[in-house]
Amino acid sequence: MKRISNTRKTRKAITLVELIVAMALTAMFATACIALILPITKIYTETNKISRSQLVADAVVDALRAECSKTIVTDTGDVWLYNPADYDGKVLTDAQVDPSYEKGTVLVLRRNSTYCETISANYVISDELVQKVREKDMFISGADGSGNVTSKSVYNISSDDAAEGYVHFGYFMSGAVLTKGFTYIYPYDYFDYTNPYTKDSYMGYTVSLYFHDIKYDSDLKPVYVLCDVTVEGESGAVCTRSVVLCFS
Repeated sequence: MKRISNTRKTRKAITLVELIVAMALTAMFATACIALILPITKIYTETNKISRSQLVADAVVDALRAECSKTIVTDTGDVWLYNPADYDGKVLTDAQVDPSYEKGTVLVLRRNSTYCETISANYVISDELVQKVREKDMFISGADGSGNVTSKSVYNISSDDAAEGYVHFGYFMSGAVLTKGFTYIYPYDYFDYTNPYTKDSYMGYTVSLYFHDIKYDSDLKPVYVLCDVTVEGESGAVCTRSVVLCFS
């Protein structure tokens, strides 16, 4: 009994002062951890954002290179830049053909002897444009006009994909106008629109395209153009990729 009594006498409880000190130390440790975690989290978020934007830029660059490589070049006017502030994806008149732009947001190029193409990301493919495409390319099969209505168009872009900030490929029947000593092709009648990627592929970003510095060979045929692909988020530009787009 005496031994048990001595053991009980040696036990100590945590005092209020010790508890306060322990809580203070814990708070200091937690503050230090937060001070370390916050910048690490910020770095991870920024790195992840930049990585995703670079993937978008790479995908857009690949699509542009593939599309421009199909260009048919026979004359100086088979490729030119268009830079009006109000371009909305519609057809042009011969009076609107102005090859004097050295820089532009729209690239016009020859697809073959009958069709041309515009590449841009600065307009919305509106319902009006969709309707015009369908009106132009629908026809009725059967000599008596009693057959089925069919369409040559492959247009299948959703309203989300048709928004400004996504790359649009516009296909048109091409016209030709003689200006500045050369014959320039231009989109004079509707045919179709398409996108290389859907909205989901942009991972919450949009893009802007800026074409400049077309280079010509000794025969004055366009060889390549430079393009700045800017990937933009809610707070502005995230990354910019410059690329050479060759016509061959």
